[in-house]
Amino acid sequence: MRRKKQLLFATYEDFDKARDAVAELKMLDLKEMIVENIELYSPIEHPEVEEMLGHFNQPIQRFTFFGAITGTLCAFLLVAAAAQAMFTVQPQGGKPVIPLPTDIVIMYEGTILFGVLSTIIAFFIYAGLPRRLKKHYNQKVSEDHIGIEVQMRPEHMEKVRTALQSNGALEIREVTQ
Repeated sequence: MRRKKQLLFATYEDFDKARDAVAELKMLDLKEMIVENIELYSPIEHPEVEEMLGHFNQPIQRFTFFGAITGTLCAFLLVAAAAQAMFTVQPQGGKPVIPLPTDIVIMYEGTILFGVLSTIIAFFIYAGLPRRLKKHYNQKVSEDHIGIEVQMRPEHMEKVRTALQSNGALEIREVTQ
């Protein structure tokens, strides 16, 4: 049986109030372990709040690296297969079966192509695109407001709501997932 998640989405018009709310939620989480996840929605970056929330690891660079290696190998196999097919038809004296110096350019292009494509795919995967906006999302957050989404267990909802309201939330929406 899947446990239901409770979300509270609070909207702030002042960044300082939102920062204080995140700090209070982090303190509550350290004391009583009531918050499962906090997400910040804002039209601009706020490094000091993101530092409080912690580092979010997205291994897009690994996708790029392994995509580039795959591209190099695929390009080499393509050129080697073509050279092998031509070698059986037309015997060449003194030439290697797979001439590497001339194939380096094609392998380089395969590296770039697969590296870029895998980076784009990784971006879409980790950005969660394409997706619909969440039903509780407030459009003002994309203009000039700051939104804080807090995920918690249902029994801790009142404590979190009190923490959000005490820091001057304009609106608090309750969502069950």
